[in-house]
Amino acid sequence: MRQIIAIFTRSGGVLVFLILEVICLSLVVTFNKDQREIYHNSKSIMSDSMTHGWGEITQYWNLSAVNDSLSGVIAELKQERDEAKFLNKIKQDSARYTAEDFEQQYIYTAAKVISNTINLPNNFLTLNRGIKHGINTRKGVFDNKGIVGIVISSNNRYSRVMSVLHRDSKISAKVSRLNAFGTLVWTSIGNPKLMELKYIPKHLNPKVDDIIQTSGASSYFPGELPIGKIVEIEEDPQGGNFHSIKVELFNDLSTTRHVYIVNNLFKDEFKEIEEGKKDE
Repeated sequence: MRQIIAIFTRSGGVLVFLILEVICLSLVVTFNKDQREIYHNSKSIMSDSMTHGWGEITQYWNLSAVNDSLSGVIAELKQERDEAKFLNKIKQDSARYTAEDFEQQYIYTAAKVISNTINLPNNFLTLNRGIKHGINTRKGVFDNKGIVGIVISSNNRYSRVMSVLHRDSKISAKVSRLNAFGTLVWTSIGNPKLMELKYIPKHLNPKVDDIIQTSGASSYFPGELPIGKIVEIEEDPQGGNFHSIKVELFNDLSTTRHVYIVNNLFKDEFKEIEEGKKDE
């Protein structure tokens, strides 16, 4: 109690001054029309500013949840496209396909990139989806602009992805205009936008700006996903039978945040026939 009295004794003058100031301001606002209007206008401006500021803060924190929700919706929409389905019937060009002619082959799981490297000889990503979300190894990963990599390991909640920017990455790709299949590899260490398309025969005539897509000839990706465009074509200096083709990626892996993980429902059957196994 003595301490409280001592504090009031030392600061009493200041407290009395502040109380009198509040009373005076209240009287001025109450009995003067102009000052009252100024007060109410200022109060309204401050209130709007505070409300707007708080709205910006909550919008920022909610943005991540909104993006996750939208990614899930987009994944479901992608599954409805014909590229995600297996064609059970082959018809004449003039015939039209119906929904009954297709069977679901690919399903997609939306995920967020937790960590990522692009400046190493062998680069990896970490995603926030794992075994509890149905994600295990050997699954393709792509985003809205192009391919990203292949899942190589998973635990309960996370997955590790071998980026296409990896010396061991080999992606089955094609020159869309020519429907010519080749293998996409990363040889331009230090340039995360440039890859090389190998094994396009010399008797074909690829051109600069030709579009490169996934071929669909692997169990990782459906066909016709965007990859990039041709920016340079050179002849093999050793006199080989193939073009040396530089491909500029459509996506920038340094900014990749939301991706889709591919689950090929027919992967085991595809692997079985590729390995030449016979029916038992």
